[in-house]
Amino acid sequence: MKNGSLVINGILAIAVVILFVLHFSDNDEVDEHQEVRSSEMVIQPNEGGLDVAYVLIDSLLAYYKMAQDLSEDLLNSKQSLENELTTKGQSLEKKIADFQYQVQKGLITSWDAQEQEKKLTEEQQVFVNLQNDMQGRLMQDEQEKNVQVYEAVIDYVDRYNADKGHNLIISQTSGGVLLYGEKYMNITKTILDGLNEEYDASK
Repeated sequence: MKNGSLVINGILAIAVVILFVLHFSDNDEVDEHQEVRSSEMVIQPNEGGLDVAYVLIDSLLAYYKMAQDLSEDLLNSKQSLENELTTKGQSLEKKIADFQYQVQKGLITSWDAQEQEKKLTEEQQVFVNLQNDMQGRLMQDEQEKNVQVYEAVIDYVDRYNADKGHNLIISQTSGGVLLYGEKYMNITKTILDGLNEEYDASK
């Protein structure tokens, strides 16, 4: 199944490149009297050929200082919420243990036992709701930070390419569709250095 997915991804990648070449072809107009069959179609890229570059996004995110800082912020938030949950959970466990001890020893009336059990059940539900709320907040925080990093990278690449004029810049991840690329096409370090320089300046 995995091999089949790779084959499909490969075909899609080739199709995108072909469409890109066609889009930037010098021959935008075709003689309406000329018969063109798909088997005889000739692809003519721009002068100098199709200019392609790629960025190893896994490496970029691993060493991009903004991504590192936001990841550390997220980790600190997670640790803080986990500590809060642990404290509240331990407090609730102690209440439950004390209640069970009183019931076993017959230290409270059945009426009081029912009232305490009702309150503990409500506290348990509040704790579960708090746990779910914290998990939701962490997920939302993570998504917002991912978007922040993504937008920063896209914005920089757009400005970078205004001067460089690449026709296509590919974001390559581990296990992605790019199986081979010439080393000169790899602009990861250039993009990373530029991003970090701007991020340092912004701080």
